[in-house]
Amino acid sequence: MRKSDVLIKPILSEKVLKNVSMNWYGFVVARKSDKIGVKYAVEKAFGVDVIEIRLLAQKGKKIRDTNIKNRLIKNKRADLKKAYVRIKEGQSINLLGDEGTDKPKKKTKKIVEDKSSKKEEKITKKVKNNEKK
Repeated sequence: MRKSDVLIKPILSEKVLKNVSMNWYGFVVARKSDKIGVKYAVEKAFGVDVIEIRLLAQKGKKIRDTNIKNRLIKNKRADLKKAYVRIKEGQSINLLGDEGTDKPKKKTKKIVEDKSSKKEEKITKKVKNNEKK
């Protein structure tokens, strides 16, 4: 398996975010993956040193649903495999990505200021034209 096939998405739950201070991170991984594959994928994807891995196989819950004609349908959610990964002290993984830390661009403010100044210029021109007449 390639490293892109192993890691599916990060887990952003209260449990995981509370343990980030102790260098524990959570990921949903492929059901066929093992500890060695998860370790390799995390090290290559984020450039950190993995110390410990704990895998958890979670069975999908049975759910009951009704369709349009109020008939009972029994379904099941998909099975998951989770990996809790502990990394070396002093290293971190940015689970939210760079998008959460971006500042708003200043260009939009300049455009708004330019539009308002253009409106003022038009108004002053109209007033001057009216005074000349």
